[in-house]
Amino acid sequence: MVTYSARLTKSGVNSWAVEFRHPVLKDREGKQGRKIRRGLGVNQEESQAVVDDLNQLLADQSYWSLSEQKRAAKEFRSKSVDIFYDQMEEELTLDPWDRREKKIKLPDHKDGYSRVMLLGTTGAGKTTVIRQLIGTEPDEISFPAISASRTTTCHTEYVFSEGKWYGVVTFNSQAQTIKLIEECVWEAFRRAVLGENEKTIAKALLSHPEQRFRLSYFLGQYRTTNRTNSKDAAQSEDIPYPDQQELQADLDYIINEVRALAEEAKAQCPPEGDDIDEVIDLLYDVWVREDTERFNDLVQYILVLIKKRFDVIDLGLLYRDTRGWPEYWYHESEDKAQVLKTMRWFAGNEGRRFGQLLAPVVNGVRLQGPFKPSWWENDSSPQMVLIDGEGIGHDSNITTSIPMDVTARFKDSDAIILVDNATQPMLDIPKVILREAVSRGQLDKLMVAYTRFDQVQGSNMVDDEDRIDHVMGIQTGAIEAMQEAYNLNSGMIRQLRDHLADLTFFFPNANELQSPPEELVTEMNRFIEALESKSSKVQLHFTNGDNSFPEYDFGRLVLVISETEELFMQKWLGLFGLRASQFPKQHWMRIKALSNRLANWPKLAEYNDLKPADDLASYLMQRINEFLYAPKAWSATVPDQEKTRIVQKLSSLISDKIDELIYKRMKIDNHAQWILAYNLRGNGSTFQRVSECRSIFEKVIPQPRISYDTDSGDLLDEIKGIIVKAVDEIKAEGTSIE
Repeated sequence: MVTYSARLTKSGVNSWAVEFRHPVLKDREGKQGRKIRRGLGVNQEESQAVVDDLNQLLADQSYWSLSEQKRAAKEFRSKSVDIFYDQMEEELTLDPWDRREKKIKLPDHKDGYSRVMLLGTTGAGKTTVIRQLIGTEPDEISFPAISASRTTTCHTEYVFSEGKWYGVVTFNSQAQTIKLIEECVWEAFRRAVLGENEKTIAKALLSHPEQRFRLSYFLGQYRTTNRTNSKDAAQSEDIPYPDQQELQADLDYIINEVRALAEEAKAQCPPEGDDIDEVIDLLYDVWVREDTERFNDLVQYILVLIKKRFDVIDLGLLYRDTRGWPEYWYHESEDKAQVLKTMRWFAGNEGRRFGQLLAPVVNGVRLQGPFKPSWWENDSSPQMVLIDGEGIGHDSNITTSIPMDVTARFKDSDAIILVDNATQPMLDIPKVILREAVSRGQLDKLMVAYTRFDQVQGSNMVDDEDRIDHVMGIQTGAIEAMQEAYNLNSGMIRQLRDHLADLTFFFPNANELQSPPEELVTEMNRFIEALESKSSKVQLHFTNGDNSFPEYDFGRLVLVISETEELFMQKWLGLFGLRASQFPKQHWMRIKALSNRLANWPKLAEYNDLKPADDLASYLMQRINEFLYAPKAWSATVPDQEKTRIVQKLSSLISDKIDELIYKRMKIDNHAQWILAYNLRGNGSTFQRVSECRSIFEKVIPQPRISYDTDSGDLLDEIKGIIVKAVDEIKAEGTSIE
């Protein structure tokens, strides 16, 4: 076993630092022994004591688990323990969904509840619909928050239930937060090396390229002019607005440190070349993160500020891990306002609160209480669970799939609602959502809700009936066009069209919370009635009384793999710039960031809208679904509609298994090669990285050949096994299908 030791080293003229290789963490080549360098301050004696502590931790393998941090904290200095454990990812960390489930269990159809999942593009109006359903009052805290840009960046679940109010919030891990801070500081560093002004550097620092993680929520907005101290304007608030001068002082310090780091880097190795971004990446990537303490100290400085922001939470219980990082928050109360008011910190986006908000590290919110619309006439709340998430696609022109963590929740939902904009109905992303739902066996759960119906206008439209006919005509045309665009089964397309004819809803003036119009209330009531009807499971009884199941020619699965490979590679070779395609070539930095996610980020296989695993699983389910709709025979005669339902059940049973298979092949089986792809440096590394990515994809979804090939043969066998098992389940269920 390799042993490591820590050493004390000078850090500048008057300060000290510690250097060592970590026995658990992997370096950028995927090998054990990541180099760690941390500043220790100016006191040599105290710094040496930290080094001595670290050497004891490095020498005793029993401390090399995050679960041992509490024991280590009793034996060693807190600074020593923080340095050793702060980047260790807890392998046994409870899944955030499971964590929320332990505190507030979601009821389902067995409890008489309907679980309702809402999907749509950013800005389609999902949050507006939710505000109507949960009865957000205009004079309450603005929750859920709305804005012109992407607002919902985590999963949110609402349980309509009589009794007290309950809330649980779960957070990203400290290790993931550190990675995101590092990327923000790196982006700011790049701007500083280029000689950009403070405003540009601050913009790069405060908003991560993916737009989900915004340091501005913790640090405030950077201004080149003096800010007004807002304390006086906040005297009526229970918690004052943040002191703008204090926020500005922190930002000035951070930006000055970034500038100093850039000057230090340029003095070490002046950047020269045509592609300055690539030169910066080549010269400084490893040096900045491993050979200088300023970068890591700055990341730790920001992390400490984020931890301090949790001090604003004055209600409920905030549970932290042994490193002091919040794991989850929980509260219960008789007072609705008390619970919802706390949500301003976890899910708010009020500009004056920037510097106090925690939303960027929140990965899930679950609330339970007597939610009901303001106009609801019944004494008790509707028996529903609303499941909301991040908008699909964010208007991206390369989005062709839904994230696996969303499709994984399909089977546990009773209704899947596509929320769309009636003024621009059924553009690309809504069609992707419909296609994904039906290819994964969820046709019977689908509904469509159109917002902004009051804004549908035209000289040919006299009344609401004309407007409905207009929108429904576009919807029908879009669904029928999906058959050719995605090569989908014609019978399934017809059934989808007919199914949605009665389950499409039109919401005018949905943002009117104070006095919603009668037309909205009537349509919302019809909508809730349809949702509540989903709480009872449908039992299908075949008219002839015989069991019936499809029989397949599994030799045709070769075509499934071949067609999937063509669809997937057409998109990704286009993104790589290796093939003419409707998908635009991506900047080399985005491809590198994707390889970093697959190489170094636990459980992640995407970067922003670059999602190869999601894309491949989606394409494969499309083709498998088409295969399922064309069996060589049926064991007994049943009506076409029930054949469709049987096939939809098969697709539902298969969906999660296909996701698991693709994730394993994409990330786990090729992990070493992803590390290789990410670590490429120097001239020509961009083309080499693309070549490595292509090589990985060719192994994950190989083009079938006449001669036996292990990659394609194994994939064929695994897909066949998944389908056979699903058919066996259909046989075992007899004459009824849930």
